[in-house]
Amino acid sequence: MEEQKVVFTNKDLNLRLAGILRLPDDFDLSENYPAIVVTGPMLSVKEQAQSVYASRLTKLGYVTLVFDGAYFGESEGTPRQQELPEVKESDIEGAVDYLTSLPYVDNARIGGLGICGSGSYMSVAGVKEPRLKAITAIVPAIADIAKSPMSSFFLPKEEVEKAKKDYEDGNGEIKYLNFMPRDFAEGAAYYFTKRGNRPRWSNQVVAWSQLSLINYNVPAIMKKMEKPYLVITGENAWSRDASTEVFNAVPTDDKEMHVIPEAGHFDMYDLDPYVTEAFEYITPFFKKKLNIIG
Repeated sequence: MEEQKVVFTNKDLNLRLAGILRLPDDFDLSENYPAIVVTGPMLSVKEQAQSVYASRLTKLGYVTLVFDGAYFGESEGTPRQQELPEVKESDIEGAVDYLTSLPYVDNARIGGLGICGSGSYMSVAGVKEPRLKAITAIVPAIADIAKSPMSSFFLPKEEVEKAKKDYEDGNGEIKYLNFMPRDFAEGAAYYFTKRGNRPRWSNQVVAWSQLSLINYNVPAIMKKMEKPYLVITGENAWSRDASTEVFNAVPTDDKEMHVIPEAGHFDMYDLDPYVTEAFEYITPFFKKKLNIIG
């Protein structure tokens, strides 16, 4: 496959985003290809879990796009390391804008796949972005974040609000949350080893991100979901309850959920046999829902 470094724009913020576009083997410029936007875990950069899934999808014949979200990696935006759901959604919209600008992408066959936090962001994008025709969420982790293990990383609300105001008034430094401590063993086994540690990744997130995250009600939004929808979680994933809640909120019958035996949450990022087992469902889902012939 061919990999190209690309740049596109989050139009809402007028920020340039850095991406990797992957083209299938034997790419033919005269053909029209289905395409999939692939997004990764919270705080992630484009070279992490999203590239694992994008590479496999490209081998199946899809044009794929991964990218660093605004405020992360090689993309623009300050302060750095802000994890804001509304921004993540507008990043996805910018990615779709870019794909639709490519003459060899079939605009009627664009899908989305998100992992962990962006499993939830991508699910919401499936509701809000009409150009996305089918959505897959891998271990979507955000439902009611107040009930999630992630809330243990949060600081008292009043402390965060004061830090945000002081910074905006020019009277204070940015306060950060440690969103993936080394003592979180399962996460550390991915992020602090060669499995997932990549240049420009950091476990620090601007503390006032929690003010947006805590109010992000994904199940309420998913009640309006009308697109084909696939959720894949792990039998032992700490996020399984959130994934189930998001899935159950979808009112249509055009949905499916599969649990990968023995898999934990972070196993689903990159480890076999779990990712390969996930593709036993991903492959026929996108083939059918994006009307792939052959």
